[in-house]
Amino acid sequence: MRHRSGRGQVDWRSDDVRAVATSLVCAAAFIFTGGLAAQAPTRVAVTFGQLPAEWTVQQNPMDEIWQPLGMRGVNYYAFGGRVAPNDFAARSDPASPLYQAWLGAYIVVGALDSASAGNEARQRDLLSRLTEYDQRGWLAGMGDSAPAADLVGQLRRSQIVIDGAARSLFVGEMRSHSDLHVATTPLAQSLGMPSIAKWQAQLAPFHDVMLHVQGAIWYDAARHVTVIVYAASSAFTTKAGVKHDNGPALDGSLRTLMRRAHVVDQ
Repeated sequence: MRHRSGRGQVDWRSDDVRAVATSLVCAAAFIFTGGLAAQAPTRVAVTFGQLPAEWTVQQNPMDEIWQPLGMRGVNYYAFGGRVAPNDFAARSDPASPLYQAWLGAYIVVGALDSASAGNEARQRDLLSRLTEYDQRGWLAGMGDSAPAADLVGQLRRSQIVIDGAARSLFVGEMRSHSDLHVATTPLAQSLGMPSIAKWQAQLAPFHDVMLHVQGAIWYDAARHVTVIVYAASSAFTTKAGVKHDNGPALDGSLRTLMRRAHVVDQ
């Protein structure tokens, strides 16, 4: 079902690929088996504890999305949900600081191993490719005919303590699209979108955004999986040239929530 374009990339414009992305994102992934073939399977998940009420938590199997990379796994993710009196997600509300924001974690098989666990270049490459494929897959599932997700420049490295240990943290920017539009796919309808009358004068459907991304990555040798804890806030410009940047207000609190991530066996 996957169609490919140049350089071995998935053609995200394909109707078949958008259908796969939609069905995957709407699917429920209750558990992930992450063991190696020669070992007893390990059921692995990531929790963030009690998130603030405005966050909606979901999970999604990523095997189809990451298949071109030779990897598989699960995405445990959260976004700004519906806040009364609105009947649409805060993620879809350009007036909300949670507009287009993400918080989440990947459990990945086929990424790092014991030999490459400390390889910074490998960590950067994995973080870049996995997040780009994830974002494009999401946008395809939302109905974007030309989904975009491209990291700009080199990710900046520092450290963050998650789950009791210091982890490599990479921070950077990603050019992408908003998923704001008139809801036409099952995924979009499940989130809810504000009325087009509320935003069409200032924003186009699937308009450009710059995502401020941050991701911590490590290899869990006991479970034989790679763990990535990530977050993103957005910046965008209206048709009138007014710039909105949610990063200064949101990035610090996102990093605090990232520190709550805990890898668990189920």
